[in-house]
This record gives sequence, structure tokens and C-alpha cells, in this order.
Amino acid sequence: MLVIRRIATVAVMVYLLLALLFIITAGARDAMMALTGNQDPASFWYVMTLIGAALLLLLLLTENAYNVAMRRDISRHELKVNELKAKLYDHQLEQRDRDVRPVAATTVPRPEPAPGAIARGSMTPPATPYSGDDHPTDHNASAPERPLM
Repeated sequence: MLVIRRIATVAVMVYLLLALLFIITAGARDAMMALTGNQDPASFWYVMTLIGAALLLLLLLTENAYNVAMRRDISRHELKVNELKAKLYDHQLEQRDRDVRPVAATTVPRPEPAPGAIARGSMTPPATPYSGDDHPTDHNASAPERPLM
């Protein structure tokens, strides 16, 4: 497809250069008219217009076919990228599950308490609440007597 597109592009460029040459120089136009056996300038330009239209149509068709093929390739590559991303995501989830499972499934045995140690949860709070003597702060001190920090 790319080769046909390039050939059409080159053909149009050559045609445009020849048409420019025929427009600018009357000698080249007369020589081409004599070579083709066409003596009427109107029919010569009519044939040149038909050739130009055919070449431009060929270029248009090849460009559109090339664009359609490129879009199809891009869509196929995007689907492949999305598929690979999905596989990577699934692989990462599996890897994370494998890393997490052994830790959760493994039970760590509790160490035996030392002989004579107080068992956990066996301590009880004191029966009497704290009295004011237990706290060294004086609640009756006035504001000027308190030290500033």
C-alpha cells in the first residue's frame, strides 16, 4: 500500500511540473502537441486536464486507503497494549496475593511466659481511688505565685 501511495504522489508531482513547464514555455507545449499529433491547443489542455484529474483521483484513493490501513493498525496496536496492560495488572494482583497469603496463613506460636511471671490480664486496678496527696500539684495556688514556663 505504501509503494502505491508513493508512486501516485510522484506521478502527481511529475504531472504538476510538466503542466507548469507547458504553461510557462510555449516551445515545450508546441513540442508536446506535435509529439502527440494534436494540433488544437484546446483539445491538448482538455487531455492534460483529464490526465491531471485521473492522477489526483488516484492520489486521493491511495491516500484514503493508506489512512484506513493506518487507523486499523493503530486500533490493533491499542488493543494489544490494553491486553498487555490487563495481563500485567492480573499478574500484579496474583503476585500481591501470593505475597500476602503466606503471612496471613502462617501462625506464629506464642512464647511461653517465664516462670513466676504475672499472667496477662490478671492485674486489677487499685480498690481505692487516688487521693489529693498523690498529686503534687497545688490547686489552690494563685496565678502570680505559679511559675511561668
